[in-house]
Amino acid sequence: MKQALIYTFICLFMVVGTWESQQQYWMAEDSIPEDAIRLRIFSHSDALVHQQIKRDVRDEVALYTREMLTGATTQSEARATFTEQLTNIEDIAEDIVERHGFDLPVDVSLSEDVEFPTKVYGPLVYPAGLYEALVIEIGDGNGENWWCVLFPPLCLTDLGIGTDEEIEEEEVELSTEDVDKTGDNSEPEFTFFVAELWDNWFGGKS
Repeated sequence: MKQALIYTFICLFMVVGTWESQQQYWMAEDSIPEDAIRLRIFSHSDALVHQQIKRDVRDEVALYTREMLTGATTQSEARATFTEQLTNIEDIAEDIVERHGFDLPVDVSLSEDVEFPTKVYGPLVYPAGLYEALVIEIGDGNGENWWCVLFPPLCLTDLGIGTDEEIEEEEVELSTEDVDKTGDNSEPEFTFFVAELWDNWFGGKS
């Protein structure tokens, strides 16, 4: 019995260490530069096929813009490249829509004042606001939307494209009140929890 308790304690210690390491990784890797240019895609509807079209457009545009932005080192250079490539990006999206057997209009634009909702990645909360972005609207644009950062090219990192596993983070929209609750700097008191367990199990034993 005592061995089982010790094993449980070791497992808890490993979980706490992994959680803290992952939190530090997120904080270090997932910050968005102030001069970023984002991508926001609006699907035609929430139907599964329309959501699949959105994902296919997202993947191909992310791959295309990575090559397109080779050599762009500043936001102004990236902006100029996007402006030149709007027609080509629209052609890519239209081709994907046609491949799925639909005849839906596609509108591609670049704007400095695109409204974004709050988004959560792990412990990070990206605040809602107006940001510069490439916007792709498919059909009526009434379906669930998706966004990532095109410049610098973080979309492929978010999507895991080119790796063995593709992990897609779901967009979480929060009200201002919810953000206030989740955006504070408090941390779960794992240390006190483990210490209390240890004291309960072994504190009164010789």
